[in-house]
Amino acid sequence: MNYYYEIAVIGSPLSPLTYESTESIEPGTLVTVKLKNRLVKGIIYSQCEKPKFSCEQIVEVTDQRFNSVYMHIFRFISQYYVCSFGEAAGLFTPVSVQKSRQRFSICCDITLSKRQEEAYRFLQCHPVGLLFGDTGSGKTEIYMKLLEDTINAGKTALFLMPEISLTPQMQRRLKKKFGDLVAIWHSKITKKRKTEILAQIGSGEVKILAGARSALFVAIPDLGTIIVDEEHDDSYKASNRPRYHARDVALYMGKALGARVVLGSATPSLTSYRKFPFFRLRETYFQTNKRFRFVKEQDGIGEEILDALSQTLSKNHQAIIFLPTRANYKYLTCMECGKFVECPFCAVGMSLHRERNALRCHYCNYMQRIPERCPSCNADRLRTNRIGTAQVVAELSEKFPDKTFMKFDRDEVTTQTKLKKILKAFNDKEIDVLVGTQMLSKGHDYHDVKLAVVLGIDTILAQPDFRAREKAMSLLLQVAGRSGRKGEGSVIVSTANADFFAHYIDDYERFLREELPWREGLYPPFKKLMKFLVAHKNRQKALQILERLQMCLSDVEDVEIVGFGEAPVAKIAGKYRFQVLLRADSPTALLRVAHKCHCAECEIDMDPVQFS
Repeated sequence: MNYYYEIAVIGSPLSPLTYESTESIEPGTLVTVKLKNRLVKGIIYSQCEKPKFSCEQIVEVTDQRFNSVYMHIFRFISQYYVCSFGEAAGLFTPVSVQKSRQRFSICCDITLSKRQEEAYRFLQCHPVGLLFGDTGSGKTEIYMKLLEDTINAGKTALFLMPEISLTPQMQRRLKKKFGDLVAIWHSKITKKRKTEILAQIGSGEVKILAGARSALFVAIPDLGTIIVDEEHDDSYKASNRPRYHARDVALYMGKALGARVVLGSATPSLTSYRKFPFFRLRETYFQTNKRFRFVKEQDGIGEEILDALSQTLSKNHQAIIFLPTRANYKYLTCMECGKFVECPFCAVGMSLHRERNALRCHYCNYMQRIPERCPSCNADRLRTNRIGTAQVVAELSEKFPDKTFMKFDRDEVTTQTKLKKILKAFNDKEIDVLVGTQMLSKGHDYHDVKLAVVLGIDTILAQPDFRAREKAMSLLLQVAGRSGRKGEGSVIVSTANADFFAHYIDDYERFLREELPWREGLYPPFKKLMKFLVAHKNRQKALQILERLQMCLSDVEDVEIVGFGEAPVAKIAGKYRFQVLLRADSPTALLRVAHKCHCAECEIDMDPVQFS
């Protein structure tokens, strides 16, 4: 007897295809099938009637299978983020569960303060809870206590961090408490190590899986707790299709699987603050006396900052300096015609990298030698603007030749090994000053940092983004939180908006409360947003697709077109880009439009976080 199945090809945008087999196969089972003369992985979507056309045979039926709950999760991701079922299922990694899984009872000797204990009890009482705790307030200890409870209840846990760069430090803390019950998972882990981890999860040897957003998609059994640390971080949002947000998927998975979800941050997103019950933890684990000073914004490092840095280094303390721009400078600009040296494939200026004698595009990675003349008018008056990490390191190394300065950005930190090496050298006081981008704010503990300098924060505040104020305020507090973790510390902020930052610097919750009315009736958390992105190598064809999209949107109800036209970055990697931003009261109206107007040349971004 032959059976017929709809099979979704893993990772493919295709709709399910029909295959046949002599075996009766459960939905959710992973199989191997032939597609265009090559073997690909697929997942049984459903059994179906015999079609009128002839079908290929299923090549192999594996012993790996996702249960009905996960199939339901795949359908949600497929519908909500407007992708195929195969693309949604392709995010996940199955786990083969052994019948005799190991169980453990542990005692980690975790001591909580009275206030931490209150927060812990609060989170125990809510299926979803937000731990709104200041930097240094002891959020990690509360996480540890919840993880201990989860293991003792015979359950497993996921611990999510926004970026791989956070894993070495958290790995040490988790390993210290839970030993080999913890495994670390992210995209840089080798295939061999991933196979070992999956086997250990299946046998019950691993109870806590910690890592970046990809860890969420390991289908670990008996899931009891999902912790999303630094839940505000935009790194949880995928930039490629399917454009999911790991925090939001974690919330859905928690509900579907019956797992508690804990969100944690010192600067929670406005959406989470309004939507979920929260516990405000303001006490700090170490007593600190932090002083903020605002100086007038200027190019480069002014005298006030140099004096403060000199005083800090003279006492053999350490410092961190934040800039929003890596490399030497953001652009090379012609003083004659005013144009900057632009990437030939992207409508953006290329960043200057002095050490490589090159300009590099941070969108498509195209590189070229630094030109002597302007490509537009042939003038030889090229000037740099917007100082970057490499330039700051070079300038300060000249002024303080007996001190060690190190870049801490994506150009310098290219591997986990380099990250661990730099952080260890800094905490061993082999490096005096770290000069970095947003990597500096990502939750690292710096033991002896007495000074944090924040440059260029106004460029974040000036972004064409309804969350610009929230991003700038959050970033400032996250960077400031690295100074004075154990004792006194200073934060110097170079800004022309001192009144704004000073008003909220001691009370981020006040900022959230006062920001809410500005969003009402316009933006999340009161409205839902969705973005159509059209990209094509032929500009005329891109415009034709945009026109068809405009016609499709002309008669929609309950959906407002907020913006329509050329994208802020009009070309990337040789493709011309146009976008449409839509707004509605509920996701239902937006999804109705998305599924009606979707085409192969359109990318749909539900709940977008980037608008430039």
